[in-house]
Amino acid sequence: MSAFPPEREEDFAPHVPEEVLRRGLAYFKEGRVLRVFRVGERVLGVVQGSAEVPYRVEVGPGLVGHCTCPYPDFPCKHAVALLYAHVEGKAPDLAPLIEALAPEGAKGLLKKLALLPEVGLYLAEALAPERAFGEGVKDLRQAFRLGEGEEEARRLLLRLDRAGRKEVEALLGVLPEAPFDPEPYLRAALERYLELSPRLPFLLSLYLRHPSEGVREAFLRAALGEPEGALGLLGGADPSGLKRGLRAELLFRLGRVEEGLAALREGLEGVEDYLHLVGRLVALGRVEEALRYAEEAREWFGKDPRLLPLLDLLVAHRGSPEDHRTRFALRPNLEDYLALKAKLGREFYQERKALLRQVRDPALLARLHLLEEDWKALDRLLRDAPPEAYPALAEVLEEKLPEEAKRLYREAAKWAAEKGTRRAYREAAALLSRLARLDPKGAREAARELVRAFPRRKALWEELGLLLSENPHESTPK
Repeated sequence: MSAFPPEREEDFAPHVPEEVLRRGLAYFKEGRVLRVFRVGERVLGVVQGSAEVPYRVEVGPGLVGHCTCPYPDFPCKHAVALLYAHVEGKAPDLAPLIEALAPEGAKGLLKKLALLPEVGLYLAEALAPERAFGEGVKDLRQAFRLGEGEEEARRLLLRLDRAGRKEVEALLGVLPEAPFDPEPYLRAALERYLELSPRLPFLLSLYLRHPSEGVREAFLRAALGEPEGALGLLGGADPSGLKRGLRAELLFRLGRVEEGLAALREGLEGVEDYLHLVGRLVALGRVEEALRYAEEAREWFGKDPRLLPLLDLLVAHRGSPEDHRTRFALRPNLEDYLALKAKLGREFYQERKALLRQVRDPALLARLHLLEEDWKALDRLLRDAPPEAYPALAEVLEEKLPEEAKRLYREAAKWAAEKGTRRAYREAAALLSRLARLDPKGAREAARELVRAFPRRKALWEELGLLLSENPHESTPK
């Protein structure tokens, strides 16, 4: 950008998102800029937004500044409106006038200005920013208790660069109590905290209370600056296992790999612990060791669905019958069924019924029955299947049993249309479009049957329009 403040629209407009620029210009044209003045390279003012209280705006070189509005990015439309007001009216520069004041005169002027409510608040933030920030944190806590506070949190983030370590710690201590997702606000506050000689005990305490990824990463970044002190904090009682995980990750980042692995091995109690250890071993290229721990986890937690990533690893590298059997029990699939059939030989048929009983997906069952040409079982499945399963079943049957697939598509479309909603009509039309791939004439006839069955449902006619339009003799229902 050229020198600041700008003298023309072209000096700042190319650096502002188009929508923000458009809305800022509209605000200026509507006369929402209530006050504008300049202090050296900074443009300041008051802009009336959608809230009852006008927003205070400050813009400096590089379009960096502050606005008390809740918009998360900068510049906002209020800042743009202020810049338009400046380039159109050429706000006077107060800097030379302020510099010309004698010390006593400046003090007297500030005392008079402090009597004006709006200016007094401004001066309080400018002369005692940390105290003003602390008051804002107290207000935020009260807002949280009332189930609100997101706007207050945004405003505090705009003033983070004026807060000290004590004030940022107060904010971080309150944010986990938010009635909304606090993570974006925590991350912003943590970035500021890391600039202020952070205290590791505070970060650890915050993480144990609110174990989010943002707090974890902030602790680790700070810990790299004083690793031995951090490792000392991470010893002792650890009922949650959170400190052990931090300790292991810190050791890895310090390049002390074996110590990190030892820390992970110490805490092998649940599935997540095994997932972390196995994942780390794979990343280090120690696949055989990873497989041993994956097998151990399978033995301990074979029925836990969180085990699937480890079972995928075992199947990919070894694929024993037990690996396939355990994964099939958690996630029935064609791959494991066929693998067991190939690896068990005749013994497979002793397990077949038990395996099929584990399958809850009608489409997968149909695929298995087709594969083995078990027509009786397939017939029973189709006879007992619920209507919501018809589309998936029809797709499975298209190649080998096209007539049955056509029937299922027609029945599914009728069942959908009976629901009587626009979304259901759209679903019926999609099903008949799939039927049209197999039988265009049959799909048109099925569409006509639906219109005749529900003659007053205009929305159904509209959704089926493409299919019906191919029939020149069909007329729109009255």
